[in-house]
Amino acid sequence: MPMTLTLLSAAMAAEQADDLDTAVAQYSAVLAADPACVEALNNLGAIAARVGQPEDAVNFYREALAHRPDFTPSRINLARTLASLGLTSEADSHYAEAIRRGDSLHAERAQLWLNAGEPATAQQIAQDACPLRPADADLWLVLGNARLYQHSPEEAELCYRKAQRLADTPRARANLALALLAQSRFAEAWPLYESRYDPALRAPDAVRFDTLPWPQWQGEPLLGKRLLVVGEQGFGDQIHFARFIAQAVTQGASVELLCKPALRPLLDNAVGVSKALDTLPADARYDYWTPLLSLPYRLGLADGRACLQTPYLSADPARRTQWRTQLDAWGPGKRKIGLVWAGAAGNTVDRLRSLSLDAVLPLTAGLNPDTLFLSLQTSELPAHELERQCLAGLIPVGDMLPDFAATAALIAELDLVIAVDTAVAHLAGALNKPTWALLPGTDWRWGRPGSPACTLYPSVRPFWRDPVTGWDKALTQLGAALRERT
Repeated sequence: MPMTLTLLSAAMAAEQADDLDTAVAQYSAVLAADPACVEALNNLGAIAARVGQPEDAVNFYREALAHRPDFTPSRINLARTLASLGLTSEADSHYAEAIRRGDSLHAERAQLWLNAGEPATAQQIAQDACPLRPADADLWLVLGNARLYQHSPEEAELCYRKAQRLADTPRARANLALALLAQSRFAEAWPLYESRYDPALRAPDAVRFDTLPWPQWQGEPLLGKRLLVVGEQGFGDQIHFARFIAQAVTQGASVELLCKPALRPLLDNAVGVSKALDTLPADARYDYWTPLLSLPYRLGLADGRACLQTPYLSADPARRTQWRTQLDAWGPGKRKIGLVWAGAAGNTVDRLRSLSLDAVLPLTAGLNPDTLFLSLQTSELPAHELERQCLAGLIPVGDMLPDFAATAALIAELDLVIAVDTAVAHLAGALNKPTWALLPGTDWRWGRPGSPACTLYPSVRPFWRDPVTGWDKALTQLGAALRERT
């Protein structure tokens, strides 16, 4: 036993020093001497998870629990790893067992179901736990999120305010801002929304900016000033908020925009942008800089959905001509409709906003043969998925869209875009292209769920996901509308 403890201590020291190969060898030596050493099994699992081998991690944690069902670290690690693999029900069973044994994981368990696209289940778990742990601010935050995702921003606000009273954290303030934005209470929301990039915020979706040598703009006069606007968050966020740059120009500023490379060719032509950059030159000089999503707050604008000019983005004429020629070759004289049914998997609400290909295909079945459908999905797809699209009559063009300027040129030549809540929906709206958007109601920007019109983009017609029954009603309505058009 003393030798085992010595080996275990040495293995832990090696792991702490990031010498993982040595740590693995020494943990293995511990297990050779004592196959039931749960500490070694648990730590080997943690290393496996750390190096991107979650399935191996699961096996180590399960073996540890087989020896000692009461070993809490492996129980919690197993639950978290199963959650990362999308095995929600199995992960939930381990969270429930850990809670039964006295661990305070109620908020984490509720978040599990929220991430799985089941806000009603998350709400029930959180509601049941709140009386048991009324001072758990994280629990109130998750309950607020569950209510917000079920189209109840007023109830979400109450939860966020409760969390803020318990712990006035950047996360509580930022979440409260989202609930207020969903209620169009912009004047109250904008100052709180600045918490999204608070350095103290420790969350996966925290906004971070590089240190810049110029003062951050706080609303000072802009006449004759050079302003650097720094893009943030997702592609759709940057396309939406690019509309406010023109307002800064009307106050006398010369505005340059720092954005992601895939957006630069598109936003270089946005109204008000003198130049779009994806990296800052060494000799760059500005009077101020500001986060892109802070523009309406610093400009004193009352409405974060106001579309001051449509379109405020445009497509390159030469690229449009190329796409027009290609589309005519594929379907001369046909109506052309672009489809996007899924967003980036890393998005925290992707389970609520994305559809499967199986859900989309009935929309295209049996329609007028004079309609040409194109898949605008840009994520890499396995060969069998591409084959299914082609067999269903969809033309996959994602690999022909290297950046958003190319996507804009294609959209400009289409008759209609049908998209879930993704950057493509924002792009089509910013181009003033007729767009039917399938919306989950989780994002304040599109307006109040159930609204028949879209203030954010006048050319967008919304179809809303029901928070209880899901997408069926919206898809039925959209399918009927599509048959009427064709």
